[in-house]
Amino acid sequence: MRHATHAPRTLHAPRHDFRLRHGADRAPAANIAAAPAGASPLRALQIGRGLAAVGVVLFHLNNSLWGVDKYFPHAFSPLLGFGNAGVQFFFVLSGFIIAHIHAADVGMPERVRRFAAKRLVRVYPTYWVVLAALLAALFAAPALGTVGERDLGHIVASVLLLPVQREPVLSVAWTLQHEVLFYLVFAVCILNARIGVTLFIGWQLACLVHTLAGGGDSALRVVLSANNLLFMFGIAAAYLHRTWRCPAPGLVAVAGALVFLGTGAHQVLAAQPWPADAAILAFGLSSAIAILGACSFERAHGLRAPRVLDAIGDASYSIYLVHLPLLSVYAKALFATGLAMLLPQPVTLVVMLAALIGSGLLFSRIVEMPLIALLSARRRLQHSAA
Repeated sequence: MRHATHAPRTLHAPRHDFRLRHGADRAPAANIAAAPAGASPLRALQIGRGLAAVGVVLFHLNNSLWGVDKYFPHAFSPLLGFGNAGVQFFFVLSGFIIAHIHAADVGMPERVRRFAAKRLVRVYPTYWVVLAALLAALFAAPALGTVGERDLGHIVASVLLLPVQREPVLSVAWTLQHEVLFYLVFAVCILNARIGVTLFIGWQLACLVHTLAGGGDSALRVVLSANNLLFMFGIAAAYLHRTWRCPAPGLVAVAGALVFLGTGAHQVLAAQPWPADAAILAFGLSSAIAILGACSFERAHGLRAPRVLDAIGDASYSIYLVHLPLLSVYAKALFATGLAMLLPQPVTLVVMLAALIGSGLLFSRIVEMPLIALLSARRRLQHSAA
C-alpha cells in the first residue's frame, strides 16, 4: 500500500486513502515525564497535553473521513485542518518538561544512567507493543501495506527510532525520532556540561541555518528539522518560569493561545499561507508563550479545569500511538454497518472522537501504565541492588 502523504511539511495535508496501516499524517510525540522530588508537578502541562491530543485526533478525523470520496466527499470544517499543530506544542512541552525536571542533572555524569533509563522506559516499551501489533497485521495481510514496510532494515530502523530519512513503519513515530535525538543530546549535557551545551547550541544553529536555507527532504531531514528548534523554545520557557515572575501570566497565556489559534486559522484559510517551516516556528513560539503564561498563572493562583483533561493528558502518549490505526478500523465499521449514513455528521465526529480517545485511555490503563510501573520497579530494584 502506497503512502498518500509522506511526512507532510505543510498544514494543508492532502487527503489520503485511510487503511488499516496507520495513515501518514504526523501526530504528536511522546513527552510524558514523572516529576522528581525537586520539581513541582504542573497541572497546566497536563491540561495542555490533553488539549493538544484532542486537537491532533480531530485533525486526523477531519483529514481522513471528510473530503474523501469513499467516506464523506465534502469537507467538514477547514478549521480542524490545523489540529496537527499540536505536534509543535508537544515538542515545546517536551523541552519545557526536560528542562524543568532535569536542569539540575546537567554536568552530573552519575545521573545520566537514571535519565536514560527513565526516557527509555517512557518511550520504547509502549511504542514497541503498538509497532508489534501493526507489523503482525502487515505480515498477516500483506495487502494492507507495502513490501518496503516489511523490509528488515526498515523495521530495525523503526524499532530503534533511528533518525533516518524514511519515516518509521508506524508513521506517527516520526516525532519520536526527534524526541530520542533530543534526549541523546541532553544526555551528553548531563555527562559533560561544557561539551553537551556546545553540542546542543551547535545542533540548534545547524537546524536554524538549514531552516533559513529552505530546508528540504535530505538525508539529514530529521536531524536538521525546524521542529528541533522547538525544544529550545521549551527550555527557554522553563528557564523563564524558574527565574522570572511573569507580571500578568493570565494575559500572557491567553496571548500565546490566541497567536497559536490565529496562526492555525491563517494557515488553513489564507490564499497564501506561510511556508511550512515559518508556521512551525510560529506555532512553537506561541506554544512557549502560552505554556510560560499558564505555568506562571498556576504558580500564582492555582489552576482548575475538568478532570477529564488530566486523564486525557495522562493518556496522551497512548492516544497518540493507537488513534490512527483504530481510526481506520472504526471508520470501516461505521460505514459497513450503515451507521455513518444514519447519524448527522457532527454527531459522527463526536462519536468517533469519543471512541478514539476512550480507546487511548483504555490502552493506557491496561498496557502503558502497568508496563511502565513494572519496568520502573525493576529498574529501582536493580539500582538498589547495585
